[in-house]
Amino acid sequence: MGPMTNPHPVSVKATFTLPAETISEVHDDKTCQPAVLGLPEGVTPTKPRAGNYKYSGMHDQGPVPAPREGGPYALLIGCVGRAKARSDELLSRLIREEKEALKKRKNKEADGTNKRNAA
Repeated sequence: MGPMTNPHPVSVKATFTLPAETISEVHDDKTCQPAVLGLPEGVTPTKPRAGNYKYSGMHDQGPVPAPREGGPYALLIGCVGRAKARSDELLSRLIREEKEALKKRKNKEADGTNKRNAA
């Protein structure tokens, strides 16, 4: 019998097209962990605050059964979460680089203005 294969292959491909480059990443069972959908061990179910849609184990009418863990949907959620985290990292880097470039331009312009005023 050959190697076992995943009967439900799951992957998320994220592609970011920027002026200077295109970045593509594939998130799958080799790069992601399945998401834990329920509460961690030992955490007591509590009613969530308004606007919080994360699983809390509690609903208006009382406790909610724990979700089934594992499987292709848990992996899909894990892959999407990883893709979102990488997107956030990329956007944070781009914002930081733009701020640094703007600061350098302003400093350069200020130096030019100071040199003209001194002359």
